[in-house]
Amino acid sequence: MRHFLSIATVLCFVSSAFAQIPYHTQTFIVDPGAVAREHYVDFTHMKLDVSFVPTEGLVKGKVEHTFKVIRPKVDSIILDGVDIRYASVMLDGKKADHIKTDEKLTILPKIALTFGSEHKITIEYECYPRSGIYFIGWNDPNNLSRKQIWTQGQLNDNRHWIPCYDTQNDKLVTEVTVTFDKEYKVLSNGTKVSEKDNGDGTKTWHYKMTHPHPTYLVMLGIGRYEIDRRTSASGVPINLWYYPDWKDRVEWAYKYSVEMFDFFETEIGVPYGWESYSQIPVQDFMYGAMENTTATLFGDFFFVDKNGYLDRNYVAVNAHELAHQWFGDLVTAKSMQHHWLQESFATHYNLLYEREAFGQDHFDWRRRGSAQSAFNASKTDLKPIANSTAGTARHYPKGALVLDMMKYVTSREEYNRAVKYYLEGHKYQNVDSEDLMEAFLETSGRPMDWFWEEWVYRGGEPDYKVTFEDLGDKSRFTVTQKQVESDVMGLFKMPYVFEVHYKDGSLDTKTGWIENKTHVIDIPNPLKKTVDYVLFDPNSRVALKTVTFDKTFEMLKSQALKAEHMLDRHDAIFALRDTSIDNKIALYKQIIDKKDEFHAVKAEVVHQLANNSDSRAQAVIKKAISDKSVEVRQSVVNNIKFIDESMLTDYEELLNDASYVTIEKALEKLCLQYPASAQKYLEVTKGIDGYRGNNVKVKWLEMAFANDVKYKDQLVDLTSVSYEFLTRNNAMQSLQNLNYFNEKLLRNLLDAAFNPNGRLAGPAKDTIKYFYKQNAYKKQISDYLRDNKWNDRQQEIIDSIL
Repeated sequence: MRHFLSIATVLCFVSSAFAQIPYHTQTFIVDPGAVAREHYVDFTHMKLDVSFVPTEGLVKGKVEHTFKVIRPKVDSIILDGVDIRYASVMLDGKKADHIKTDEKLTILPKIALTFGSEHKITIEYECYPRSGIYFIGWNDPNNLSRKQIWTQGQLNDNRHWIPCYDTQNDKLVTEVTVTFDKEYKVLSNGTKVSEKDNGDGTKTWHYKMTHPHPTYLVMLGIGRYEIDRRTSASGVPINLWYYPDWKDRVEWAYKYSVEMFDFFETEIGVPYGWESYSQIPVQDFMYGAMENTTATLFGDFFFVDKNGYLDRNYVAVNAHELAHQWFGDLVTAKSMQHHWLQESFATHYNLLYEREAFGQDHFDWRRRGSAQSAFNASKTDLKPIANSTAGTARHYPKGALVLDMMKYVTSREEYNRAVKYYLEGHKYQNVDSEDLMEAFLETSGRPMDWFWEEWVYRGGEPDYKVTFEDLGDKSRFTVTQKQVESDVMGLFKMPYVFEVHYKDGSLDTKTGWIENKTHVIDIPNPLKKTVDYVLFDPNSRVALKTVTFDKTFEMLKSQALKAEHMLDRHDAIFALRDTSIDNKIALYKQIIDKKDEFHAVKAEVVHQLANNSDSRAQAVIKKAISDKSVEVRQSVVNNIKFIDESMLTDYEELLNDASYVTIEKALEKLCLQYPASAQKYLEVTKGIDGYRGNNVKVKWLEMAFANDVKYKDQLVDLTSVSYEFLTRNNAMQSLQNLNYFNEKLLRNLLDAAFNPNGRLAGPAKDTIKYFYKQNAYKKQISDYLRDNKWNDRQQEIIDSIL
């Protein structure tokens, strides 16, 4: 008791002595993915030999792992392997004791392995994977689908077809040997060492890497392809794979592919770190694309023609996956907490190349969209970008803007030096967020801990209220931070530019750091010039913020017509949404007549006027219908609710538009609102397939079915396994719109619902639910499900639907 009292007395003294010292506490959201996976050995090499029975979805494999022991003694080696049958497990050439579970393989050496020793595990196996590797088209009874085999390893799905240490915090050199039908081509990571004809109708392809990478980036792509071979300015071979029947699309699908490669090597300042670079399109890919080391695999819905290029092209995704060859492949996050180091960087650099290809206005508009994604995410929670559960909106667009603002508060030169140091210092290694922050300190002596705490380790965004006062001899801005402060979001500290534009065309500007609850920024105006308009943070350089800044109509009008940056002009038009048409129509005529105005500004005008029956508004819309920008024309057809007969001829012209999306929307609205003329509209658009999911063809069949039921079977057929998933999805939606159902459709829907591609299975389940809720179809569906046999997995899916 005396001992306890003594300690308590000392603690009271210490507490009293330091009571006057202010403490700064840091509070962060707990992250389950913060810690990297523990491992006792370092895998250095993997040699994989595989063949397939594609009609059965069977993988036959042999894998050899070389590893070094990194603990004093190791008595077990754990590999990932999901539902794999092992025929043989060897350690250093001898049969090894092992324990198999549904998800792991544990090898048990007879004698504990010692630090620094090198060993080999050799495994022969078979599996029928449901993830990681996909067999496309081999079960199509109509033989219409492409036949392919391809893989998708991220995050940890390669373990479904390769027994391996399937986590990103260990890198190894890989080589892959594939034996398959010689009528097909095979792509894998690295350099193709050999391609051997076996004389039995098969070939064996051998690919090998020369530098280490994580196992989730190991890939295969098998199908019928041709290759467009190009070379970067630095001499790197670039191999662009394509379907032979889509040769005419190569120009548009792969537009800027070499140019962006050269741009990244210059902008990043670090040479491409691999042997070559290939790209391969595949059918039914469940994401956009995947940055497998040296070999990007992407959904063939991006393989667009000249018209599809206008609607959605591959340029941004192409640049994103290429950037990953540096950010994600060359350096890889140690754990999922630092996943933003891969996706945010790739997104930031794809935006930089988009600016190179499409201009500053395009870049700024993409920044605005990225910011909106972040704001939407913050409505749910305040997770930071450095969190494994932050979600796509933060790992991709928000993180990209954080990097852009990082460049803003330092400089492009400082930022580039830090990134170069970061990449070169950790080449072929794993990294975390601190490594990037350290790079700034090492290259420019700049501590960035405040920025990291604010934008990387904590969530949310600032919300400002800005007011302006013209005080004659000076202009006054008052800025107040309105966001609710909490343990995980406080006040933000950032530099902002304030601009005062005068009627005589001159300008005063001042930069001030906003970090307190309220700041007052005064800009002297000794000549008492007349203020025209004012700006807080011109061009939204600090993109991650929301602002309330009320301005007069005259000030907004001047801003809309005169501001240098598109975002400032757009924001002025947006602020006039509640202004009467009498006040703003003259301004909007000027905007729509500006030939060089960016499409987003004009589209905002269209949004406000499209459904206004005022003849002045309709005159503006008439001009928008014929605007040179596809986005402006699309904004018309997307916003219009009812097509007035006086404008009918103008809208009919959209059936001949260069954009497939515009044609689809125009066809639907014209047929539904003017059914007497539907046959005429169908004749104009007959034979147009469109792009992503045959969008025009499916909509054409839907509109034609409304007039002639003979097209019902064609729509049902498009939901079958003979077609890629976007066409199937579009056809499902059209059949819901028509409320048409039969047993053949149900069979197709169930096949889709059982598919491992969630982007197909999800809509199929929803379609079954849609019809099951209707008494007219409920019994038919129930009887079919009862009268047929289903395996356990299929029954589980059926139960979840019903």
